Amino acid sequence: MSFKEGKARRVLTRVAAVAAVAGFGVAGLASSASADITIQQYVALGDSYASGVGAGDYADDGSDCYRSANAYAKQAATALGERLWFEACSGARIEDVVANQLSHLYPVNTEHVTIGVGGNDAGFSSVLTACAGTDTALCKTAITNARTVITDSLPAELDDLYTQVETKAASADIVVVGNPRLFNETACSGALAITPEEQALLNDAADLLAETTASVAADHGFDFADPRAAFEGHGVCSADPWILGYVGTLESFHPNAAGQDAYIEVVLPQLDY
Repeated sequence: MSFKEGKARRVLTRVAAVAAVAGFGVAGLASSASADITIQQYVALGDSYASGVGAGDYADDGSDCYRSANAYAKQAATALGERLWFEACSGARIEDVVANQLSHLYPVNTEHVTIGVGGNDAGFSSVLTACAGTDTALCKTAITNARTVITDSLPAELDDLYTQVETKAASADIVVVGNPRLFNETACSGALAITPEEQALLNDAADLLAETTASVAADHGFDFADPRAAFEGHGVCSADPWILGYVGTLESFHPNAAGQDAYIEVVLPQLDY
C-alpha cells in the first residue's frame, strides 16, 4: 500500500465513521454512551522517549512509566484540545505496546495517535553500556548486533504493531515519531568513555533505526515525525544539549525538557488539526 493510498483510506474511513455516529439520531446522542463517542481523543503510545523520561515532572500514577508533564504528548493534547490517553511507558518494547497500550484505541472518537517505539527492541541501552567502557571492539560488536536487529526483525514487528493500531483506530490520524541522534561526536564527561568515533557509529545506527521505522510507517500511509534535523547541534556534549548525558539514573541519554519542546515542533505539524 502506498502512502497516498493509506492516507486516503483513513480519510474515507473517518468520513464513514462520522456518518455512522450521525446516524444514531438525536435519541442515540442523548445517551451518555453516545455523548462519549463525540469526545475527540489522542492516544500516545511508545517507550521512554515518548513518555518523556529525562524531562522531569513525572506523573504519580503508580507505575514505573515516568510519564512527564513536559512530554510532547502532553503538549500536543493541549494544543489539539483533546483528551489524552498517555500510554507510553519507560522501557517499553514493541511487544509491550501491543500487550499493554492499545486498550484505549477506538474506531470513531480516537482522532490522533502517536507511536514512538523501537529503540529498546534494538537494544540501544545495552549498546550504550557496551560503548561506555574502553573496549572499542565490544562497542562495535554491540552496534553491529543492534543494526542486525533493526534490519532483520524490527520491520515485521513494527508492521504488526501498526496493523493492529490502524485496525483498532481506523479513523485516526496516526503519526510515527522517530528518535534523534544522541551525540555531538565530541568528547565530554557526559559521554563517559564513548569516543567521538564510537559516537559517530551510534549516530549511524540511530539513522538506520529512523530510516527503517519511516519506511514501515510509509507502507501504512502514516506520517513520520523525524526529529533528527531539529536536534542537530544539540546532542550530548554540545554547548546547548537537548539530550542528557550520563547522569547516573535512567534519565541518562534521554531528551530533557528543551528536547521535548523540540519534539513538539516536529510532531504537531504532522497531526491533522
